[in-house]
Amino acid sequence: MPNKLKTQKSTCLTIALGYFIVSGLWALISNKVFAALLSQPALAEQSVGPGYWFFIAASTGMLYWLLNYWEVAIAESQKNLQKVNRSLRSFSSCTKAMTRMDDELELMEEICRICVEVGGHSMAWVAFGDDDEKKLLRPVAHWGAKGCFLDELQATWDDTELGRGPAGTSIRTGKITVFHNLLTNPLYRPWREAVEKCGYTSCIALPLIADGRVFGSLVIFDALPHAFDVEEAQLLEELAEDLSYGIKGLRLKAESKREMEERFMLATVMDQTSDGVITFDADGYIQYINPSFESLCGVPAAEAIGVSIHEFECSKRNPVFYRAVLSVFNSNEVLSGHFVNKKRDGSEYDMDANVAPVFGASGEVVRYVATIRDVSEAVGLQRQLRQAQKMEALATLSGGIAHDFNNILAIIITNMEMTLEDIPEDSPLLGSMQLVLRAGLRGKNLVKQFLTISRQNEQSQKIVPIEDIVEDCFSLLRSTLPTTIELRKDFNVESSLIVADPTQINQVIMNLCTNAGDAMQQKGGILDISLSEVELTANEIARYPGLEPGKFVKLIVADTGHGMTREVMDRIFDPFFTTKTKGKGTGLGLSIVHSIVKNHRGNISVNSIIDVGTTFTILFPKVEGQGRTIDEIAAPKEMSGQGRILFVDDEVDYVTGMKTGLERLGYVVTAETDSRKTLELFRQNPDMFDLVITDQTMPHLTGVMLAQELLAIRADLPIILCSGSSPATDAAVSPGKAKAIGIREVLMKPVERSVMNRVVQQLLNPQPE
Repeated sequence: MPNKLKTQKSTCLTIALGYFIVSGLWALISNKVFAALLSQPALAEQSVGPGYWFFIAASTGMLYWLLNYWEVAIAESQKNLQKVNRSLRSFSSCTKAMTRMDDELELMEEICRICVEVGGHSMAWVAFGDDDEKKLLRPVAHWGAKGCFLDELQATWDDTELGRGPAGTSIRTGKITVFHNLLTNPLYRPWREAVEKCGYTSCIALPLIADGRVFGSLVIFDALPHAFDVEEAQLLEELAEDLSYGIKGLRLKAESKREMEERFMLATVMDQTSDGVITFDADGYIQYINPSFESLCGVPAAEAIGVSIHEFECSKRNPVFYRAVLSVFNSNEVLSGHFVNKKRDGSEYDMDANVAPVFGASGEVVRYVATIRDVSEAVGLQRQLRQAQKMEALATLSGGIAHDFNNILAIIITNMEMTLEDIPEDSPLLGSMQLVLRAGLRGKNLVKQFLTISRQNEQSQKIVPIEDIVEDCFSLLRSTLPTTIELRKDFNVESSLIVADPTQINQVIMNLCTNAGDAMQQKGGILDISLSEVELTANEIARYPGLEPGKFVKLIVADTGHGMTREVMDRIFDPFFTTKTKGKGTGLGLSIVHSIVKNHRGNISVNSIIDVGTTFTILFPKVEGQGRTIDEIAAPKEMSGQGRILFVDDEVDYVTGMKTGLERLGYVVTAETDSRKTLELFRQNPDMFDLVITDQTMPHLTGVMLAQELLAIRADLPIILCSGSSPATDAAVSPGKAKAIGIREVLMKPVERSVMNRVVQQLLNPQPE
């Protein structure tokens, strides 16, 4: 390039000197020539003035400048023309690539190659911006990259230092970004060392946009500064737009191909679909039903084809669906909806249906097609989910009120126990006092039922044979149910061991059988109890939320009573819902059954047909092992005690009652209502007390916090933690966590005085192991 420029300047100088010499010679001989031609010798004697020589010199200089300017202009024009031709060739090559390539990555890499090899630039790459929190730039295609510039690239499209480079800026703003000199631009400081090694000096980043959204950037590097002028930037912008369009087209093509494959697969699947399909001709006569429709409706194809919809057995059995199909016949418009239909045996099933007309080439209806899908399982799962949500709502309610109720009941029960000790047996108040105590104990049991329903009442569970529990219930039912009800049992199990609380399982069976007896009270019937073993696979377990694949013991309680409607079945597990007359039921029985089954990691479902009967099916996880016989624990005798007890609770009335009750048993009791004062009192004389009883929910210091402080002073101190809340609402009162910090026992309020005395005796007089 310098030699070419030097040659151009020499040519201009030669022409200018030639002009000067010719002009000078003409000035010297012009007068003599004109004197001879005009025969005027006097002209030959005239001399050439300085003005003439100045003109020659000035015109020579002007000529040299014009020639030099012309050469430079021609060179620049040729350079620009070459650049434009190069860009046009790149543009043309890119257009050809986009018309013949079907792979998105291959297309982007080919565009990068063309920009380098045809366009004459140093390197080109395509960056995609990750649409997440980090907003990283991801190189997806490149050509001409040297070393590890892209391999070790750390850049984003966020508005940070690492996101203000050409690629990040173009993606973030959606505009062309040009850095004319990467070595001096302060925004390119994080990557300056890398581009110096590669020899890159200028750069242009062109956003790739599809449907108004920037998804990437085409980045081109060049070795020269200011390599991307306005004209080339415009051409490259068109190239980026075409590349964006090409990528979008390839993506649409790939999506279309996937859709075609899916449609072909769908057509194949529809030949063996589980959805029911029935077609009618234009007059409403059945043309075809597939096997799935036969199974759902219960009518064989031989009995259905050729029959009018008005005479179709399924239409007579399901008037709502029948009217929906007729509305499509009348309107010739598509109809979709959810229906509850009955099979030939009277059982109900939920289905989603779509009924549509099929039009011929001339626009007339040639047939009607109805597709139905059995969604009974999904509806059942939704019902179970709604039930779970209701139970969670009740859990929140019961957890909130249990603490306050238990504190109130504790005061009533404690004081009534002492009052009954004080009044003589012939007192006219004895009956009333006993009635109050029984009411308090019923209130205590009611709170326990609430906690059972809300799954906040932890019960001890062990391996037990459910067959023995069912057998005991069966014997009891023989003597309690009327003779008009026939009892049947079928135990088809080798081993019926489950992990359970026997009392609660007994409650489940008796509750279900009692309800079955009520349903057959007037007309009598059959109560069937059966046990069997089943093994559910991973595919089958999907119908039973909360269960895991494995072996189960199936308990079925079935009756032939009056049955239930769908509306009643949807609500039978709701707390306080009952269909019995006033005074005959609380509406908590089946709620408790549902909660007990769930607490035992089981599943309960119900199926009922009006005037046919109801069947409850329960699955309990089966275990291997040896069952235990559960003996009744005899109530301990009331014993007097000795010891110094520090008692703290923020309920003044409860403190007063418990202090008096414990003192009557022989203990020396120091009572406090402030946890901070209790801690200070203990600090003054740690050895003054043999045992501490503390409430959990107190201002300033909870029972657990107070226990930690006391144990830090005296590690061997026996502590009893009492709470009106359950472990589900206050994790601190769970026995495991409490004992982990050194608390010996956790008691749930209201605590009967005999129970409190027994625990105190055990802690003050531990039995040797």
